[in-house]
Amino acid sequence: MATVILDRPDTGNRIDTEMAESLTEVCRLVAEDDGIMLLVITANGNVFSVAGESGEAGDLVGVNNAFRKPGAPAVLVALNGDATGPGLELALAADLRICVPSARFGFPGLARGVLPQNGGTQLLPRLVGPVWAKDMLLTGRMVDATEALAIGLVNRVADQPGQLNNMVSDLAAQITAGSPIGARYAKEAVGKGMDLTLEQGLGLEADLNVILQSTSDRAEGLKSFLEKRDPDFTGS
Repeated sequence: MATVILDRPDTGNRIDTEMAESLTEVCRLVAEDDGIMLLVITANGNVFSVAGESGEAGDLVGVNNAFRKPGAPAVLVALNGDATGPGLELALAADLRICVPSARFGFPGLARGVLPQNGGTQLLPRLVGPVWAKDMLLTGRMVDATEALAIGLVNRVADQPGQLNNMVSDLAAQITAGSPIGARYAKEAVGKGMDLTLEQGLGLEADLNVILQSTSDRAEGLKSFLEKRDPDFTGS
């Protein structure tokens, strides 16, 4: 597991050009490392990442590409507070999102004539549907953690702020206990399948299953089941 922490709490962890470049580089390195099965992104301070007053932001296209790279690890964003603008776009690009109960989310930029520029108009409707996406984008309103969970913006909400790290640990243990190759194929099947017809998606799933059957991890999974023990996956 790799962990990336946004650590500029004095700026609200605003994603400016410098931070975006740093994020792009580290996410590229993580995506290219076959030994990493899970990337966790979180932040220090009371917010995850909020937009600056000017609405200007760094370019996160490289981060999005790294997340979608074939063989890239699962990405979990642990939202320790509010995420707006580019900070929310970073979270939307991940595979899983969890948050503290006080977290809020929104795109307030249209009030200043600023349109999301890091995938927000495309990632948000794919996650919560076009109706809720247009509601958030056109009104610029903030969505609290309870509503975010209800519409599918986040996967889980911690009962207490201090439990966020425990939730990260629990999810990380569950994800990394499985087959690394299987996890990558599952992510690829869902990600690519969203842009395919159902028939094409089913074909992709079948093709990936055929490939998985030939791996050592698949053989280890069957052997461990028969021997009634935990599997020892090697990612090969």
